[in-house]
This record gives sequence, C-alpha cells and structure tokens, in this order.
Amino acid sequence: TQDEKLRARFTGKPEYVENLMIFIARELREIMARLGIRSVAELVGRIDLVRQKSQDDNFKLSRVDLKRVLFRPYIDSSVGHMHTVDQDHELERTLDMSKLLRMCRPAIEDQKPIRAKLAITNINRVVGTLVGSEVTRRYGESGLPDNTIKLNFEGSAGQSFGAFIPKGMTLELEGDANDYLGKGLSGGTITVYPPKDSIFEADENILIGNVAFYGATSGTSYINGVAGERFAV
Repeated sequence: TQDEKLRARFTGKPEYVENLMIFIARELREIMARLGIRSVAELVGRIDLVRQKSQDDNFKLSRVDLKRVLFRPYIDSSVGHMHTVDQDHELERTLDMSKLLRMCRPAIEDQKPIRAKLAITNINRVVGTLVGSEVTRRYGESGLPDNTIKLNFEGSAGQSFGAFIPKGMTLELEGDANDYLGKGLSGGTITVYPPKDSIFEADENILIGNVAFYGATSGTSYINGVAGERFAV
C-alpha cells in the first residue's frame, strides 16, 4: 500500500518479496535441469512430466482421478499448443477508432469544444476510452476544461461505456448500458437516463449493468434508474 499509516502495520520490506521471487526462479531452474528442460516455453504442453500425487490417506482425495484432465490427444506439428499468432482485436472497427477520434481531434489538439450526437448499440464497447487515452497522453492528469468534449448517445451501450475517461469529457446516454459503466472513471462525467418516450418507472427498472464504476478514482455521474450488482466497487 502507498498509505504510510497502513504501511506501518507491516514489518516486511519490498526486498523480501524480491528474494522470494529469486528463490522461486532458482528452484524452478533446478527442477527444469533435472528434467532436462532448458526453458519455460519447452514445458508448455508436456503432460508426460505431470504425475498425480497419491493421497491414499485421504478418503476424498484418494477418489480424485485426473486422467482425463491430463490426457493429451495426438496432434501433428502443424497444430500449436501455445501462443504463436497475435490476436486481432479489431480496434479499427470500434466507435472510437472509426468516428470519435476523428471528430474529437480539434478538442484533443487545440482544446476546441466538440459537440456530437450518435447512435450506439451493445456491440459498441469501451466507447470514449481511446479518446480519453489521447487526452490523458497529451494533457496528463489535469485533462481538459470541463465539457470540452461532450458526446450524446442514443441506444443501448455495450460494456465499459465511458471507461477511464478523464476530466474534460462528458458522455450522455439516452437509453441503457451494459456492465462496467464508467470503469476506472478518472475525472470525466457520465449521465444515463431512460429514453424520453419510455413509459416505465425509471426508479423501478435496471438502467445500467453490474460492476458500474469499478475502480473509479474521480469524476461525476448521474444515473436515473436502477444499477446492477456490485455497484461502485
């Protein structure tokens, strides 16, 4: 912990953790040497080196059979068993990359106010996050003046709407949002309310998903409706 009062309760030192990791690495190298293994990468998929420990003195453990878990079917050399190909996250298809970054460029570069209204669906995830990262990269923790970037959305937002957005960004959503709304909120403002023509009672219906504002550190939010579980963890 970085809190000096809480840190005073612990007698250990960071160097102790360093030593522990060094000892773990040393023991791992010794075990690998006994097995004739030169690198950790060579251990991947080596089911033949794994043995189930016998626990005859324990009624429950003695009945556990891991043969099916440890079974490895035959595959030829063309089939990989570890990470070999970089994953394509298709970031260019996100709302930020395809529209928002271009629209918000004057605000990011010259602090000019930006106002826009867009449709949103639940396939649009982490909306605003890439824009926010550009703001933070350029202006740091101070961000932009309030409401420099104000984006209004209509529809159903996907996961992590407004995640990590910094000061100066305001996202308004007329509709509803999935889980992790405002995750890591870092100074921005998020407003969510039901569609203006809806006939249901807002305070009796779920409007945002679970774990909203997980890890948020600063900012403001206005939610006209019911939140899911683990709100503001």
